[in-house]
Amino acid sequence: MGKGKWARRSAAALAAGMLAGTSGAQAQAPMQGGGGPTPAEAMAGAAGDYRLGPDDQLEVTIYGQPDMPLRLRIKQDGSVSLPLMGSVTAAGETPVGLAEKIRAGLVQGGYLRDPRVNVEVTSYVSRSVTLLGAVVRPGIYPLQGAQPLSRVLATAGGQREGSETVLLRRGDAAPQRFPIEALARGGAGDPVLQPGDLLFVPAAEHFYIYGQVRAPGSFPIRGGMTFRQALSQGGGPNDAGTQNRIRLTRRGQQSEIADLDAPIEDGDVMFVRERLF
Repeated sequence: MGKGKWARRSAAALAAGMLAGTSGAQAQAPMQGGGGPTPAEAMAGAAGDYRLGPDDQLEVTIYGQPDMPLRLRIKQDGSVSLPLMGSVTAAGETPVGLAEKIRAGLVQGGYLRDPRVNVEVTSYVSRSVTLLGAVVRPGIYPLQGAQPLSRVLATAGGQREGSETVLLRRGDAAPQRFPIEALARGGAGDPVLQPGDLLFVPAAEHFYIYGQVRAPGSFPIRGGMTFRQALSQGGGPNDAGTQNRIRLTRRGQQSEIADLDAPIEDGDVMFVRERLF
């Protein structure tokens, strides 16, 4: 029986800055690759938990056979084309399950006596979410089962310092904003993600404080922060400074802060003057 044509891997267009991980599963022999986990591997945990779907890209290795590995894409009907075996249903299988199905088919067809088969997911497309913005490891993360937003964020290493919210865009609907602090409480504050969701963590807003303060510099703005709280972030006025007549530069315009309990805004620059006597 002649061999069929190898299926060619389709190009995956990933946005700049995204990281695509891999996760492998082997039937019969527990072989694993070295190195630390990529974002996708960390999210998938055990590779066998991920359910394959259309457009997922696979690498199938039958150890000891020439022309390996095979680089395949799951078709829209859920199948992949393999030499000797022809069309094999892959959608709905885990990588472990598909590897075992291929191994069993090769044995039952009399092609190989005791093959060792490994199936590795090289691109998660059918069941994944995209996480961008101010997180430690932005990227594409596969979903296994009902995954809450908090788990994906934790797998990405968490938000960067000062970031307080996550934006969730689902389809054409307007983005939803979720405070990161609320994710720990669960429930509606920690939504279950769906394939195709786009998550974005905005960078923290910052203010700047200079002049006669103990700790001049740039600081993140916490929710509802006032000028008085911002002044304390800078350590307060030093021995030569005063909290009266603090100069404010906002969007290129200068003024004096009349109410220290008014809210501070992103990009505000506070200048603490020297006391007159």
